[in-house]
Amino acid sequence: MNPATIEIHEFSTGIRPEKTADNGWVSRGFTGQYMNMTLPSVPSPVERSIANREFAVTEGASSDQPAIIGRVVGSGENVWSVVAVVTRGRDEIGRSLSVYRYFLCQGDKENLRLILAWWERQGMPKFNPFDSKTVRQPNLFDVNSVPPPNISQEARDLPMDSSDPILLTPTHQYNLQTINILAIRKFNTHSNGQPASWAFNVEALEQPRRFQVIQAASQRAYEILNRAIKNFPQFSAPVIADEEALKSAIRSLINSSQVKPEAIQAIIEALQNQQISKEYWHSLFDGQGAQTAYNQKIYSPQMVKLITLRAMVIPETITEFLAWLNVKHPKDKPDENQIVSLDFQASVRSKFPKEKLADGIKYILPKLLKQTIKPESVYWLFSNNSAWVSCRKQFIEDTVNDLNVIKEHFLNTQGKSTFPNELLKCDSENWKKLISYWKMVYSGKSYVEYYQPFAELFEYIKEYYLSAYFYQVSRGLVPKDIFDKVAQKNNIRSNSMTVLDLRLEREVTWFESLLNFILQEFIVPIQIVIPLSIFIFIGGLFVGSRFLAPEQSTVKQPIFKESSTISGNQGDRDIPEFNKNGQIKSNTSVSGSDIPLELNNKKTPTATLKSLDLNKGLQKFNTTSKVIQKIVSELANELNRDPQEIQTALKFILKDTQLDYAGAIDQERNGTDLVKEQKRWVRAIYKYQEGIDPSNAYGIMTDPENQSGGKTYKDLKQDIKKYFNPDYQGENPPRIR
Repeated sequence: MNPATIEIHEFSTGIRPEKTADNGWVSRGFTGQYMNMTLPSVPSPVERSIANREFAVTEGASSDQPAIIGRVVGSGENVWSVVAVVTRGRDEIGRSLSVYRYFLCQGDKENLRLILAWWERQGMPKFNPFDSKTVRQPNLFDVNSVPPPNISQEARDLPMDSSDPILLTPTHQYNLQTINILAIRKFNTHSNGQPASWAFNVEALEQPRRFQVIQAASQRAYEILNRAIKNFPQFSAPVIADEEALKSAIRSLINSSQVKPEAIQAIIEALQNQQISKEYWHSLFDGQGAQTAYNQKIYSPQMVKLITLRAMVIPETITEFLAWLNVKHPKDKPDENQIVSLDFQASVRSKFPKEKLADGIKYILPKLLKQTIKPESVYWLFSNNSAWVSCRKQFIEDTVNDLNVIKEHFLNTQGKSTFPNELLKCDSENWKKLISYWKMVYSGKSYVEYYQPFAELFEYIKEYYLSAYFYQVSRGLVPKDIFDKVAQKNNIRSNSMTVLDLRLEREVTWFESLLNFILQEFIVPIQIVIPLSIFIFIGGLFVGSRFLAPEQSTVKQPIFKESSTISGNQGDRDIPEFNKNGQIKSNTSVSGSDIPLELNNKKTPTATLKSLDLNKGLQKFNTTSKVIQKIVSELANELNRDPQEIQTALKFILKDTQLDYAGAIDQERNGTDLVKEQKRWVRAIYKYQEGIDPSNAYGIMTDPENQSGGKTYKDLKQDIKKYFNPDYQGENPPRIR
């Protein structure tokens, strides 16, 4: 290439464009990647400067005329001159957005004027999503064709000795070449720590103090920019022996393929400095582009490492980190960004302070319970390559400790004394609902759905006894597969067991319900008994029926007590204890000779309807659904409860927690699925009515406004009110959220 020729590259903001009738365009969203590039990738100094918002106008502040921003970025041999043309665009619903077209050339500040000269000769091109470019085909420009710059005496007389940027009023309009020369002169005279940099025709800038010269687009813009410069908050940075070393350590960790021990050590020493605030850490990471990468979904390897490191250093950002990485189901294969993050975590975790990582886990547990984040995301943090995997064991031990504290408090004081929060390892806020409703949960009269995320998380990490515990707390029953894993390990063949003094009940499968119904409801002739027994035996082998399962455990001594028919004597209950590793000790079980054991296979009655009754129920279901909606709406207002809580209570009272309210009552299902769900509701209502007055059981609810109707409506409302009373002693109250 001719030495007098330079390569001018370009790239633009990545959007999904749609052409309009007037040959314009609208954006259907950002892609998160750059478009129309002549480079294989954006140079790292340029990308970092963009991420640091050094080219950014305040959103909505770009005028109809493009704003032009010039800046030199990088250092050493990796220096680039960049000119950004900022244009106002629109999305598909008419909202304003700013889009950027960048022109860049490798080299120092002298190249800014060459880019400007080329750009003006090309007709001052601005953002155009349909102006396609080819990688490795830059724009070539003959530098000899550019005349020497000319600057007026008025511009030469502008003062250069202030540390503030030179802010030009709209009445003093200079051309781009003059603005560029002024910025270079200001840099050479009083650089204020900023490189040669300028902004032309701007309404507002996100980082106005990072420029040497700013030309305001209007008088209003001048006033806004002047206030921003004068009122810039002077950040009180803590005293650090070498602040640049800390910044350099962050850059080293995110830009290098090999982790340097001295970089990690600089981070560790800074974490030990009590004077360094969370706000200051944020400023350091945002200075490298962390918040911009998060907001604009920039997923370069450097930004992935930066956001990961930020989550490790600032625990409060861990939820943003998980959302940004788009962590989903643990069975999903990690995507490229997640792999980069996990590899980075694996390379630094052995040197990183575990207590800082543990702070992150403690921070997200309340978020998990409130379902701000999903159990799958927390499980991902506990995966083998993650930095937070080192906290997994401690998390289990802390949970077991706290559950023991809760158990002992209610056993020893019946909950009458002040709860010893100081003995808890986890945040006491996590256990507030469990402590408040412990008596109801313990007695089996209620459950607290709030803790289901814990049940799912412990299931993912294969701590099945804790998963079973929290399923019982959150659902009132333990899923069969979870229950079986615990039972088989401990040689238990009952449908219930005790963990931490809480009785766990296994869900009964549909097959077991069918068998129970057949055996309970019919006198079976001897000719059928033998084939039926064989069928039951074979079926039991397939479904793993607890009452037919053979002993499979080699555990010498049971560590859970099978449920006894004895009640009342609290001292005879088997209360498993746990060691420091979160495993259940086996030295507290009660021998079978001391307490008679009996398998506790629950009977599950099945509602039976004649075909005619079922058809009538379906024919009248529109009326029934309106009455149900009326109950939910009225009680939500009367009891100041969420409608979903009323719905859940209703399903509990109808003794079928699988009823689909949205599908059947709100008719979100259709076709055969809708009919199937409506039939289920008819059966449940019929069974409820049958328990009150068999002569008036039809599976139909009538309008309470009718003089002769509304009995079921009144009964259900009364029962729901009772069940929301914590002192109520009836069966099957609703779960507490």
